[in-house]
Amino acid sequence: MPTGRARKAPGGIEPEGIDANQVVSYNFRRARELRGWTQEQTALRLEAFLGTRLPQAAISSIERCYEGVSRREFDAQELVVFALAFDVPILWFFLPPPGDRRRLRQTSKDVDELFTYALGTATQVGVLHERLAELGMPEPDEDDAKWEALTGAPTPASRDSYDRRRKEAILAMLDSRTDRLDRAADELGKFFDHLRQVGIRGLVFEHTGDRDYSTGSEKRRKPKT
Repeated sequence: MPTGRARKAPGGIEPEGIDANQVVSYNFRRARELRGWTQEQTALRLEAFLGTRLPQAAISSIERCYEGVSRREFDAQELVVFALAFDVPILWFFLPPPGDRRRLRQTSKDVDELFTYALGTATQVGVLHERLAELGMPEPDEDDAKWEALTGAPTPASRDSYDRRRKEAILAMLDSRTDRLDRAADELGKFFDHLRQVGIRGLVFEHTGDRDYSTGSEKRRKPKT
């Protein structure tokens, strides 16, 4: 089975935004690094599922797709193989790269929203519950809730419910974003505190060393009496 079809942007110009294939590419490399495998070791692991050994250059091409060096399209079977080979859930390959805020190509959404659509939005989980129930995995009912409230321990249905897993995943993602936002707010606070102390001219002087901008900055540094 070939792993992805290579394709390049017309004229070698990379269009704006990012597509889902590049997200898969990014997470393929993250999965390899998570396992501590070289590209050759990864090819060997994939051979057990593909029935053929990919050359090291093919693994490199998969990973460089995220950088826009090449373009690839991954099919559903390949995602299943990747998940089995790296022992991660298929969802892993749709987690947005940290800090990437580009538009998801051919949509009006940003790539960091892909995580939400992979899990299902609040208005979409109802149809998921129906499909899961068909597979013998119904969501917990009132009896499960009462037992959990009484014992403090979840029932098997509660523990394995899609809603619980979805909420835990979303909270984990929100926590990581909150940490970054807190750090950014802290840095901004320090910047504006310093700006109030030295003024615009003083700030420009600090960055350029041009004393023409230092006029008045020393006065701002003096504490009020």
